[in-house]
Amino acid sequence: MTLPSQNIFWRLALLFTAILAAFSARDTFALAEKLQVDPFASKTILGMLAFFTLTVFLAGGALSLTFGGYRQKVFSTLEISTRLDKRFRFAAWPAFLAILAVFPILYTLPEFRQLFSGAGMRFFIFWLFALAGMNRLKIIRPAFSFPAALAATLILQSAVNLFASYLPAVTDYPFALGWSETSRFYFPSLFLSEKIYGQAYPWPILHPSLHLLLTPPYWFDAPLWFHRAWQVAIRFILVGLIAPALLSRFEIKDRVLKFFILAWIFVYLFNLPLYLHLPLMIFPLLWLFRADDDRWTWILLVLASVWAGLSRLNWYPMPGLILSVLWLLETKPTAPGLVARFWRPAAWTISGSLLAYAVSQAYIPLSGNQPGDFFTSLTSDLLWYRLWPNATYAPGILPGILLFSLPLLLLLPAQGWRSHLGRLDSLALSAILLTLFIGGIFVSMKIGGGADLHNMDAYAVMLLIVAAYAFFRSAKPVPWQVAGLLVLVMAWFAHQPNSGIVRYDRASSQAALTALQQRVDATGGEILFINQRHLIAMKILEGVTLIPDYEREDLMEMAMANNQAYLERFEQDISSQRFAAIVVDPLRFNYLGSDYAMGEENNAWVRRVARPVLCWYREDETFPADRVVIYVPREEGRQCP
Repeated sequence: MTLPSQNIFWRLALLFTAILAAFSARDTFALAEKLQVDPFASKTILGMLAFFTLTVFLAGGALSLTFGGYRQKVFSTLEISTRLDKRFRFAAWPAFLAILAVFPILYTLPEFRQLFSGAGMRFFIFWLFALAGMNRLKIIRPAFSFPAALAATLILQSAVNLFASYLPAVTDYPFALGWSETSRFYFPSLFLSEKIYGQAYPWPILHPSLHLLLTPPYWFDAPLWFHRAWQVAIRFILVGLIAPALLSRFEIKDRVLKFFILAWIFVYLFNLPLYLHLPLMIFPLLWLFRADDDRWTWILLVLASVWAGLSRLNWYPMPGLILSVLWLLETKPTAPGLVARFWRPAAWTISGSLLAYAVSQAYIPLSGNQPGDFFTSLTSDLLWYRLWPNATYAPGILPGILLFSLPLLLLLPAQGWRSHLGRLDSLALSAILLTLFIGGIFVSMKIGGGADLHNMDAYAVMLLIVAAYAFFRSAKPVPWQVAGLLVLVMAWFAHQPNSGIVRYDRASSQAALTALQQRVDATGGEILFINQRHLIAMKILEGVTLIPDYEREDLMEMAMANNQAYLERFEQDISSQRFAAIVVDPLRFNYLGSDYAMGEENNAWVRRVARPVLCWYREDETFPADRVVIYVPREEGRQCP
């Protein structure tokens, strides 16, 4: 790839530093307003403002000097790492590794996260560590240019931060860490219900393939922390295998280049994020497809399409499409005409989609659930405003995915991707990408979606495959402007997730578990666990008879789709006060507007789940630290909020 000149690189680096520092100063004033303190009376806020302001002046001053006679002195000062004595180079490796780890470590500290929570501040700090890492890497490998060292540092930083963002989930905290975590533990147990509960229960309605992958810890009654570790490990393994599988289709002699491309693909896929059950429709095809072996291609198609049928509806055609794209990219037309060129891709895509649909239909009666409880997303509302910046996803789906995919979209023409394809082939690939893009947009606008870019996964994966062929097939060097965007855009998305270490009061949580166990022992009737069902599945609570109906994620799905048959069954059981107690997170009768994150989802839950429960049940015992409430029937009958 091309490299910017020394002038351009350092001027852009200084300008970018000054701009980020200025945005950080703005974020500091916003922080002071949020904390309701005078920014000039608080020593902490004043110190932050002083640091950011000083950085603006230093970077801006250095930038202005590069346009005069002091240019070489400025550059010489900035490149001082190239003149260090060789005796000091042994310390560069530990320093570089420490720099990669500092950012995620700092953001595990609640105090640091509270002070430096603004988007500008977060990326400014990320950027400063990247500059420090660039200098250390330049010492380690003097052959690297400064732009290459900075790009490599940013990608490695991004990979480390994404990796670190998942590690706090591995904890022995007994209650659910988030909205859907307990479902990820409970649904896999249904495939082994006779072993775990002593009787057969219906299988999961949502994402069967995902929950099949999460069943192994139940084979040997693993503790809760192991279930969490398994989810993290299998995510890294399966998603991570896509990168070497894709690169296996190219001959890459430069090991350093190969390593950093692997890291970049890892960052790209985790920035989406790609769900852990979907790679099984990607990396086997990338590794095993052979353009000259039709029989083997059909075998791969069948296996991947069966998995697709147990996965997501919008992924039904993906195995056929991936095989079609690989075939179009790796073969040349041998006969003229549309039929001769496209009968294979058409046959693979149609056959794979039909097979996936047939598998999904076969699963419905086997699962033991009502047919009307499947494909509920087809009837749920479209929230058009989520295309644009909103409270649920700040960038908005359309600007977000355009920014996310912009570097690869620019890479395609820069590498002359069409020159390696026939006119019809390039039109077919463009049509596939456009179709997947539009489909992902519609799925993202569905209520329950739109909080990130994960519903654009099919489009993003296909774009990655096409761009990889454009990159490795072309002899043209990638323009440094495109290479810079490839790095900076991924770093921008990757610097954001970091939840911090899970801290909890063991004594308080154990007291909550003891109280729940005592309630189970003392209650003669049925107890409905709407959430926290992993406590039953993993025998953390003893003597509980599972009620398979009305799990929280199922309830939320049916509420968003307004599934009348399901919701009427629920309301009938609630109004008859069938359950002696209900265990769920705190229920509030509080409607929200679209200016709140997940406002419509909240309203569907309140209207169709929380309100019926609150009409017929009252709070009896609350454990606020663990967000668990026990509701019992109202003695006076119906009394709605």
